[in-house]
Amino acid sequence: MGNGKEHPSTRISSSSNLPTANADYPFKHGMEPSSHPINTSSTTSGIVGTEDNTPNYKEAEAPCTSSNVEESNEDRPNSRETKNGSAGTSQFVQMDGGDMIEEPKSGMEFNSLENLMSYYKQYAKKCGFGVMTRRSERGEDETVRYVTLGCARGGKARNRTLNVVKPRPTRKTDCKAKINALKVEGKFRLTTVYNIHNHDLSLKKSRFFRCNREVSDSVKRVLDTNDLAGIRMNRSFGSLVVDVGGTENLPFLKNDCLNYIDNARHLRLGKGGAGALREYFCKMQYKNFGFFVLMDFNDDGRLKNVFWADPRSRAAYQYFGDVVTFDTTYLTNRYEMPFALFVGVNHHGQSILLGAGLISNEDTETFVWLFQTWLQCMDGIAPKAIITDYNRAMKNAISIVFPESRHRFCLWHILNKVFEKLNSHGSYKNGLKNALMKCVYDTQSVEEFEKCWDQLITTYNLHENAWLQSLYVEREHWVPAFLKSFFWAGISTMQQSKSMDAFLYGYVHAKANLKEFIDQFDNVLKKKIENENSADFHSFNDTIPCISKSPLEKRFQDLYTNAKFREVQQQLTGIIDMDPALLKRDGAVKTYLVDDEICVEEFTKLVTHYVDFSEEDTTAKCSCGLFQMSGILCSHILAIFKCNGIKSLPDMYILDRWRKDIKRRYTLIHSSYDTEDHRADANRYSSLLNVCYQMITHAAGSKEHTEDATNKLYAMIDLYRDNQGPPSRTLIGFNVGCTTKDTTTVGSSKQVLNPLVVRGKD
Repeated sequence: MGNGKEHPSTRISSSSNLPTANADYPFKHGMEPSSHPINTSSTTSGIVGTEDNTPNYKEAEAPCTSSNVEESNEDRPNSRETKNGSAGTSQFVQMDGGDMIEEPKSGMEFNSLENLMSYYKQYAKKCGFGVMTRRSERGEDETVRYVTLGCARGGKARNRTLNVVKPRPTRKTDCKAKINALKVEGKFRLTTVYNIHNHDLSLKKSRFFRCNREVSDSVKRVLDTNDLAGIRMNRSFGSLVVDVGGTENLPFLKNDCLNYIDNARHLRLGKGGAGALREYFCKMQYKNFGFFVLMDFNDDGRLKNVFWADPRSRAAYQYFGDVVTFDTTYLTNRYEMPFALFVGVNHHGQSILLGAGLISNEDTETFVWLFQTWLQCMDGIAPKAIITDYNRAMKNAISIVFPESRHRFCLWHILNKVFEKLNSHGSYKNGLKNALMKCVYDTQSVEEFEKCWDQLITTYNLHENAWLQSLYVEREHWVPAFLKSFFWAGISTMQQSKSMDAFLYGYVHAKANLKEFIDQFDNVLKKKIENENSADFHSFNDTIPCISKSPLEKRFQDLYTNAKFREVQQQLTGIIDMDPALLKRDGAVKTYLVDDEICVEEFTKLVTHYVDFSEEDTTAKCSCGLFQMSGILCSHILAIFKCNGIKSLPDMYILDRWRKDIKRRYTLIHSSYDTEDHRADANRYSSLLNVCYQMITHAAGSKEHTEDATNKLYAMIDLYRDNQGPPSRTLIGFNVGCTTKDTTTVGSSKQVLNPLVVRGKD
């Protein structure tokens, strides 16, 4: 191997071929001071694997003793390693049973990257250190052409903890031990070898390094069988220890077994689990042709991810898809699989389902698949705004799939972490918390926020706080002062958070298996539909009396649902104590100062808002940003309208999404979850939809048939529209019945394997 001709991953030799003991080295085994670098070149069989009775012996059972740095001409340009050591002799490290593995040397060649990594990991394990990939480069063919493998303790230690009193331990010592390999003529050739470590080595404890731990397939089968039989991990692991004669002989740790079982349980759905999922989707597709489902499998046929949306949810997106909340939670059953929900807010302010999924992971790749599938389900129409938790993987996926959508983080979730992240600070209760809340809530412009934030960081010496630094970098995604400049940036964060929490409540209590989860899912959706039907009934039949004689209030009463009209009335009551003052006038635009008292916990404070009012078109904009954030006119604008004698609202302040007089098409769609008798118009709608599906199936076969069908459909639309009563507000032509994806998989008899899923973000 040293001459570049051979390539065994391990080279076996008898002890007679070994070099003499380390007579040329100043320190004997175990006697070298720990402050000196440790060399992992080869040693004799009389040293490696023997016990040293020296009193000052440290954990360095395999400090090999040969060359320091070796480098060949094939090394990368500008390499700064220097050539030094005895490159001409082959050195070995003793393996179990007296076998030897040759130490890495310049010129060694390996047939593949896998062989190279296997060799170096085996060598490192016998010397007592771990291995990590430090750097790799790919060529034009997208295959690795250069790689650097090094000691796992390489790199500088970084204290990432926010609690300075309890810093996290680190293994990093900036160790320089490494090998460089360059792909030459299809083989990987070692170009640089550096075998000196700056830390002690431990052969007996090398099994603790992550790179040296692996749970074999046979052990996995034992763990799976025992887990299904109800045998606890303590006993399962204990039996494995007994089989091999001690924990030191196992190539893995107990935590590795626990992690494997946790992953296997995520979507191990019990008897008929995956089949129950398929049967559920088949039933839904039978009830509604517009039911959308897409199942994602790995190469072994195991279920990785699944997304579904019923026709009612897809049609509701037409009306309430401007702002969408996305979040994941975990079912509190034994599998704790990530459950993802797309949720909107309907005209009553209630949460409404816009799609759901079960996912195998919470990384960028999985979220990209889920978002792309959801976008496909919604005919490629992206939301105007999407609200998520403060999660980097979600942010990356949204930038890929929804580049034009306004992404914001849920402020409620961020502020919920303030105590966890900052309570160790000495001034947390003595001004720090209040100062942070002032930055968030009391600043009305970007300039005010920047000034207030800088004062916060300086006053409490928070320049090194990683959490606050990351929040500041992402400030455009969560700080209200930044979001106010975007019209209709989204429903208020608190309202969306409460809606999401209310929607999730029914799911997180699902128990035992998927079948019970499905039943719970159906029950919650039935309840959501019933609540919406009840709110519709009360909005049409119950009238909330006006609290004033204002014609503006009267118009909101006539048009808005009861829930939203009450929100308007809350703003109207705030006008009583307001006395707007004219600050300046610029042509037809007048700027007012409006003082308002707001309640913060147990006290109130005075806040001054700025309102710009245009006399030309009677429009106004307030610095509080309530209308831009939640779609409800604030009391400050209403006060300005009152003092200017405005009796009629501009149409821009009446939002269709809150109106009760609009006939929304999704309410006519037959719901798979609705057990009540359906209205006649809903039944007719479903009947026509089924006929249309048959027509589309035959017409889409050729270009001529497609054009002919399109012309005839438009002619029928014109005919029926001209011969009916008052026009409906329903949008004609919305494609509720997109082709259901992967129907062959869902409806086939092929066995669906239970997925193995990794644990998510929490």
